[in-house]
Amino acid sequence: MVLITRRGFVKGAAASCLALANLDTRAFDGQAASLPNSVFAYEFGDISPEQQAAFARDYGFAGTVFDHARQIPERLRALDEAHLQLFFLWLTVDISHGQIKYEPEMDAAIEALQGRGTVVWVAIQGDDADAGAEDRAIQAVDRISDLASRSNLRVALYPHYGFYLARFRDVVRLADRVGRSNVGATFNLCHELRSGFDPEFPQLLDKAIPRLYGVTVNGADRQGRDWSTLIQPLGRGDYDVTGLVRTITKAGYRGPFGIQCYGLKGDPGVYLKQSMAAWRVVSMRAAQVNS
Repeated sequence: MVLITRRGFVKGAAASCLALANLDTRAFDGQAASLPNSVFAYEFGDISPEQQAAFARDYGFAGTVFDHARQIPERLRALDEAHLQLFFLWLTVDISHGQIKYEPEMDAAIEALQGRGTVVWVAIQGDDADAGAEDRAIQAVDRISDLASRSNLRVALYPHYGFYLARFRDVVRLADRVGRSNVGATFNLCHELRSGFDPEFPQLLDKAIPRLYGVTVNGADRQGRDWSTLIQPLGRGDYDVTGLVRTITKAGYRGPFGIQCYGLKGDPGVYLKQSMAAWRVVSMRAAQVNS
């Protein structure tokens, strides 16, 4: 049995799992089963679309993510030339001060993604103490849902520490309230840990599974308090990512996993290589238990 505790780490069957940094990947001969989920990586710093696509391709990822409604033609061309998928386009909406502010060129960006299977990631900024904030958030998501549906796309609400939608609980709630068939949720490990891992995560996960469109993971410390400890290359830190992935896939999740790399220092090629090697171990271990 797997239990997610208040701290967000796994006890029980997964308690004996070592930190991935200490795993000997030679134990896997390449023939072991792995999860069928696609894996992408994103946030490699301020580089060109061509460089981002090359990093993702060269280290074995199926695709990547771009932030904000800009450079869409250049980004799509770079991914097409690298034969990669744009899994998500990350957009922000600000509902502060009684207003709704969308990103410039949002409409055109969503239209340009028609037929690509990209999910529109929506992070909503604002203060939950503002009067009418929930109504404005619903109104904003309704509008984006309409735009996405015209391009046959889905929308996933993105929990971000310090934003109006900060936790997994928040995006599940708002997706429920919106009630649109193309609107779902995302789980982000680093933001959940920073906000305080929800003790009711298993129940929230069961509720969200039919419309859980994305999950992002990374190396992290269970007791981490800042981004340097909560976003590390996969394979570092003592958080049991394998146990988390096992829990999520065992609940029925078949969508993509993203490797969050925001703020990592140094050569992306180094931490992407390490993260992909660690992901293969996570995937094999989770698949072995789930089979």
